[in-house]
Amino acid sequence: MLSPTGALWLLLLSRLIGAWSHRSTKNVNLSPVQTIAGANLGLYFADQDQRDTAFFKVLAVERQSVLVGTRNAVLNISLSTMSVQKSLEWPPTADDVDMCQMKGKNEENCHNFIRLLFKQPKSRLIVCGTNAFQPACRQYRISSTGEYQIVKDIDGIAVVPFDPRQNTTAVYLSESDELYSATVADFSATLPLVFRKPLSGPTTALRTPRNDLKCLNDPQFVASFAEQNSVYFWFRETAAEYNNCGTAVFSRVARVCKSDQGDYRTDTDTWTSFLKARLNCSLPGDVPFYFNEIQSASEVVMSDQHGGPVSLVYAVFNTPSSALRASAVCAFNMDDVRSIFETGPFKAQRSSSSAWLPIYKSSLPEPRPGDCSANSKALADDVISFVRRHNLMYDAVPNYFDQPLIVDTNGEYQFTAIAVHSSVTTVGKQRYDVLFVGTDSGSVLKFVNVEGDRRVNTVLVETVGVFPSRSPVRSLKVVPASDGDKAQVSLLISTDSELKLMPVHHCANRTSCRTCVQLQDPYCAWDLINNRCVVISLPYVATIIFAITTFRHWQDGKFAQSVADGQSSLCLNVVSESSDFFMNELAPAFPLVDSPSIYTAECMTIAIIITLALASTVAFFVGYRFALWKLSFDAVPGFDSPLRKNVKGHNDRCEAYMPHLPVSKTVTNGSVNVSLPFTEPKGEKNVLTLNNGTLPRDYKTRKVYV
Repeated sequence: MLSPTGALWLLLLSRLIGAWSHRSTKNVNLSPVQTIAGANLGLYFADQDQRDTAFFKVLAVERQSVLVGTRNAVLNISLSTMSVQKSLEWPPTADDVDMCQMKGKNEENCHNFIRLLFKQPKSRLIVCGTNAFQPACRQYRISSTGEYQIVKDIDGIAVVPFDPRQNTTAVYLSESDELYSATVADFSATLPLVFRKPLSGPTTALRTPRNDLKCLNDPQFVASFAEQNSVYFWFRETAAEYNNCGTAVFSRVARVCKSDQGDYRTDTDTWTSFLKARLNCSLPGDVPFYFNEIQSASEVVMSDQHGGPVSLVYAVFNTPSSALRASAVCAFNMDDVRSIFETGPFKAQRSSSSAWLPIYKSSLPEPRPGDCSANSKALADDVISFVRRHNLMYDAVPNYFDQPLIVDTNGEYQFTAIAVHSSVTTVGKQRYDVLFVGTDSGSVLKFVNVEGDRRVNTVLVETVGVFPSRSPVRSLKVVPASDGDKAQVSLLISTDSELKLMPVHHCANRTSCRTCVQLQDPYCAWDLINNRCVVISLPYVATIIFAITTFRHWQDGKFAQSVADGQSSLCLNVVSESSDFFMNELAPAFPLVDSPSIYTAECMTIAIIITLALASTVAFFVGYRFALWKLSFDAVPGFDSPLRKNVKGHNDRCEAYMPHLPVSKTVTNGSVNVSLPFTEPKGEKNVLTLNNGTLPRDYKTRKVYV
């Protein structure tokens, strides 16, 4: 008979199997085509003197350099040499350091860790740092000689965090000279907020309500950007709508309107347009498996789908660290995000113990709460009150592809960062989004979804072990070449104390036509004339042969490439593909290592089912064997373990299992006499003394060892 726990697991397994049999995803091969040991590849930079306390933050990428925030400085690092060309020093004052240490912080934390940098018109910069737990910003002017001249100091509270370990994100709008930030506004990091700080002009400073857990509940902000008439923030937080069922973290996207000026009251400084919605990144089925904790998000990219260009945001998600370690990549259409905020129902709870229910258009005040086209100063009290009490949307933002593009259950790492090189054009004029995903083990994975039109068939082109230290990857940036040449595109990878600039492709590692095409890498194609795997650069391409039957006649040269399926009949006629050559292929250009096994989306479900089944079986077997052992140990009152040294313990056990037998104990001269009064049928009264050795001949008894 199944125990309640076993029945619960069986029910869960049956639901999972039913869900996936009803609607299974297409098999996604996530085993890397090639795995590269990238420790010695590309250009490398590290601050050896401040390795543990550098807290690198990539602030801006320019044509020839990258600006990096670190301890007490902004470093201008050349992309051609990965060496420091110039630095802007900004240490905290001695008084700031003393105050920081008086508040209980050690000397290593009492520095100015630069977190934000924005370029302004007229050769000016805004730089913000933690400033020894007293956040500050400063405006600089860049002189004609390239020197940084201080213009003014600006309060940095609510713009940057107090601690460099705290997450923050910000957007600068040059047209209105405003900073939009999402961070914490107090020393103890208990007052999160989304804040607008005007740097000039009549714009009103606005923030989210104070101490409102339904607005922001322990958020971790990961990304932000401005798009059309709004500013969007991507984060994860403790879900207020789940409080009646326990504690859970959900991923969100929040929106504020650029035109928001607050309400008509002069003593309020809160948004009238702040709205948020849940992000749905889950395995499809009747019982979805959710990836609830967003870690990183890309900028809005124009993805070339079969129906035309689509504005997508790619994001990486993890499961909670206490659960099954798994990661996923999902994509969200900005049209869906806007539609939910502009036309979707709101989510509300009548009381703290009530269910969360939708509020539809017919029950909304006019104009619609959160509408960016409305004049916030003219809003009625009922509209202002509604949007501040009900800022959560009922509908979740759907995954554009209806399922994750990537699911990874490798317990050795989880995803931490993402960058996208969108619409990479192949030799046959097809366009693909190339995804670069960083992990907490210092590696970078390159993925391509070779399908289109909202279908999923993702290929893991390669895995590169970037940092031997296995430091978590904090950010990824695709760095285009200054002349637009696709062959020169690079990937900038950062940790807390290291930078690496690497090419986005490793085509030269493939030494035959077959293996080059099998990469399914949009950057790579086999040169049929020169017999080498090359990077396709449009000025270099002449006559192009794509896949099997598609021919493009340009000027000179022939190339074979098939991103869709990794096979080309053109390779069958190449001399280098003979069996003799296969045995003696050229040495790879980059060091290869054995590819680790990475699981598909379907394999993840199978792994969950098998794990649960095995755990239930083992638990049942162990419990059953223990019950049998305990029964055999306890069922015979006269049995006693050899480890027991005294009779008292034996008699106590007997008392426990024979409550109907009164037991008397007599201690005489150190010996123990045990008398068991036994009630015979009426008319017979025999008292059996175990130590007298006299029993009736026909009396049956058990041996008792004392």
